[in-house]
Amino acid sequence: MLLSLMPARIARAGESDKLQKTAEELDESDESKVTLSFPGKQDALASDVVFVLDKSGASAQEDIYAQARKFLENIKSTAQEKGLNIKVGVVLFNRIGNVKQPLTDVVTGYTAIIDAMNSRVSMGTNMHAGLLAAQKMLDDDTEVLSSNKHVVLISDGATYLYSKGGDYTSAYTRSFGNPANQTNPNTGRPFTNSSDKKGGIWEWQSREYNLPNNFKTFGDGSNFVFSQAMTSPAKLGELLTYYYKNDQDPAKNWSQYEYVYDISSAYLGMGRKMTPINHEAPANIEVAMWSADQTFQNMYSKGYDMNVYFKNAADFDGSNFLKYLARHSNNGELNTDFSELQKNLLDKIAADSYVEDVIGQAFDFVNEADKISLRVGTEQLAIEKISDNQYGFGKKADGTYRFTLSYQPGVSEKFVLHFGEAIYPQAPVTLSYHVKLVSTPVTPGVHELQTNESAVLHPVDGNGVAGQEMIFPVPAVKKVINKVTFVNDAATHAVVSVEENKAINMDRLTSQSMPADPVKEGFVFKEWNTKKDGTGIAFTGDTVVREDITVYAIYRANTVTDNKTVAKGLDGASDTKKPAVTRSVKSGAVKTSDLAGIPLYAGLSGAAGICVLFLAVRKKKSVKK
Repeated sequence: MLLSLMPARIARAGESDKLQKTAEELDESDESKVTLSFPGKQDALASDVVFVLDKSGASAQEDIYAQARKFLENIKSTAQEKGLNIKVGVVLFNRIGNVKQPLTDVVTGYTAIIDAMNSRVSMGTNMHAGLLAAQKMLDDDTEVLSSNKHVVLISDGATYLYSKGGDYTSAYTRSFGNPANQTNPNTGRPFTNSSDKKGGIWEWQSREYNLPNNFKTFGDGSNFVFSQAMTSPAKLGELLTYYYKNDQDPAKNWSQYEYVYDISSAYLGMGRKMTPINHEAPANIEVAMWSADQTFQNMYSKGYDMNVYFKNAADFDGSNFLKYLARHSNNGELNTDFSELQKNLLDKIAADSYVEDVIGQAFDFVNEADKISLRVGTEQLAIEKISDNQYGFGKKADGTYRFTLSYQPGVSEKFVLHFGEAIYPQAPVTLSYHVKLVSTPVTPGVHELQTNESAVLHPVDGNGVAGQEMIFPVPAVKKVINKVTFVNDAATHAVVSVEENKAINMDRLTSQSMPADPVKEGFVFKEWNTKKDGTGIAFTGDTVVREDITVYAIYRANTVTDNKTVAKGLDGASDTKKPAVTRSVKSGAVKTSDLAGIPLYAGLSGAAGICVLFLAVRKKKSVKK
């Protein structure tokens, strides 16, 4: 049996990237050799990284972007050397999400990736759109495990636009307009702060600067206003929750005031709407923040690795919003370098990873050192028996091993292969061992027997973080059981199972044996034969069976001669070389063989009479003389 995550031969770059698992057929001893190789480039180590950058691109804030470029250079060179499959995509967001580079192999598309990161866009800030574009890019790559998908968000935390229905190519905003055009309900006069923010990032000021700030407070007693919320991720979360609930109130219907943000609305004032200045009315920046947060958390819930980097603020410090985004993914902490992400990508299957293989119910693991071997790439590692059920491979100077195999016999029979080092596709680990069939099926037919119940790779990355389990298909080997049907005078006498290419007396089916000889009145059983008339091949317990067959009972007639039994063949020919006069077993019956001697008897009697008469006459003549 062949159990493989890659072919048994050493895979070269571009060859057999998918996990494979095949099974060799059982040998004459009912043993199967298992060859388990890993990792596969495509399935075990494939990773996606999507950079989500604000509109200035990688040309601004040289410190964080210099780190990003160095990171890309490192993963490119290592991916090339180790045969890793890493793809990188780039999204820049302004008022919409701009896919500057779709997911591209980091080795072959390195230059295009760097060019995309250095590009620029302008007009507006819609982090929500950028995250939506990244999410779609990652969602569409179904060949990569969720845990191997990474988002790198680099931003100053400023965002005031949002998208709808997952469409990252359009933007929406809200505006309080020019406060002077609205009446203050407390004074009956126009609001005094008359600066028109035009749906931009400062719209929250129109509400905060024109209304009393003490209408509501945070837990620490501070005023419940946006400027105060931005001093703490916890406060910001409370504020966003409050305004999100208000926005969902159908009686208020605050969303009726949103409008499309584009050149005509932003610069020409066309299509704009004005939101009433009210303590309960959400500002555009709050809608933008909770929209971005919802998409961010959605990706995190899918298992995507979310990384948030803060680039130096210009006129708006959104660092606490970025920390709020990372409250689940990184305990509210921002990433400061790329070392952890690099280890995650480059050492996907590092030391402390292991493979657990549960042996199939019909098989036993062959616990013998000469039946187990392991190699890394083309290097065969020496095996050493540590204990009755443990083996080490590749002993190191400190007495530890590069790999260890621990066997657990019993009802839940399995083994665990532990890694003492990181492994890569360019030098896959190939473990060979044997299993033996111990529970042979008796029912005739073709049986598919699973060599193992399950085989699972449990990866641990270079940071010591457990990755998503990789479950492999379960292979099966074929076992054929033939049947021999024994027919006696058109009736089935017995049906016996036998392993294919073996004889009844020599296979492992101890419950199956040759049937007792049949009995027929007046006849003696001669043999089983492949033809009804006995002209075929005689069948015995030592006859090798290669397919389902039917054999027939052959008899000889049963006769007696002078108290001595003589068996005759079906063709009527006597098995006695010398003729004998016989009597039928049944009294009063006469056999044709008895009648055949009468003419000869009469002739002999007549000749004898003539001789006597001749002698008598001659004697008489002699007396007369």
